[in-house]
Amino acid sequence: MHRLLDLLGAEVARGGPTWEILRHGAELRFGQAAPLRLAGAAHRLALEGRSASWAALLPSCGGHVPSDDQSLLDAWHQLVVEHRGELVAGLGREVQTNEVARSAGLALALAETRFAETRLVELGCSGGLNLRLERFEVDLGGMVLGDAGSPVHVHPRITGDLGGLRHVGLSLPRVNGRVGIDPHPVDPTTRAGQLTLLSFLWPDQTERMERARAAIDIARREPAELIEATADGPGDTAARLASVLSRGGATVVSHSIVWQYIPTDVRWRITEVMEEHGSAATTASPLAWIRYEPDNWDRRRAAVWLRVWPDGGDRLVAHVDYHGRWLAPV
Repeated sequence: MHRLLDLLGAEVARGGPTWEILRHGAELRFGQAAPLRLAGAAHRLALEGRSASWAALLPSCGGHVPSDDQSLLDAWHQLVVEHRGELVAGLGREVQTNEVARSAGLALALAETRFAETRLVELGCSGGLNLRLERFEVDLGGMVLGDAGSPVHVHPRITGDLGGLRHVGLSLPRVNGRVGIDPHPVDPTTRAGQLTLLSFLWPDQTERMERARAAIDIARREPAELIEATADGPGDTAARLASVLSRGGATVVSHSIVWQYIPTDVRWRITEVMEEHGSAATTASPLAWIRYEPDNWDRRRAAVWLRVWPDGGDRLVAHVDYHGRWLAPV
């Protein structure tokens, strides 16, 4: 995909056939990731079995990537000619990536809440695969959180020491509810939802594909409530979150690489909602907030922060890779 996007970038600069696709999404902001939308639309065509020639180049479909750039470009141009309309339509589809490997950082923070049981709430959940993280096997350098017999194996490279007293006896709480909030929630139990989630994974990263497919199988057995939020107004993410928190009970709110996509004014209101409900939290009905977001001091990595009410502060749990490939406890 790195090779292909580099080649297409050079072609677009010359006004080639790929530009005739991308120009229909010229109004998209940088954060709306037009190249990822295009790549996702192409991958979806292969996964649906609608382009055998493109699927023949993708490891996710059992294909083999050609070693020379011209063969790669020729296959791409054939796809553009045969499926121009579908590729243009794909530019209108939001990028929806559930990175299951991020569950390592999320699970470590969840365990450190020390809650006995909780409701899980995820902002920007997409398909909500990580709402099932206690059903995954999360191996943190020999300390396993979740289900040791799970078909979803998450085992990041651990850098640093996880053997401190703070991590002794950690386990995940019992989950008594799962709620995802997203402007465009994806139902992973449907064929269309599965294709959407898988299409936005890089087709040459087969381990990610296999992990996502296994997580989708778990999602079929472990239901979650998915709530649609509007971009702004009375039904935005902050308002939906307030409604869920008003149900009471122990709750953990989390999000991963989502904050940057939320409008600034909505971020402030989400924070206000968390502060308001946090001030009313009790030991019998605690609240926690897990943020897996870009590190403010080093944008090459993400940071996992945990805030707990009523008696905990806000602290850094770990530095992590954006896609969960490594984790450095703090």
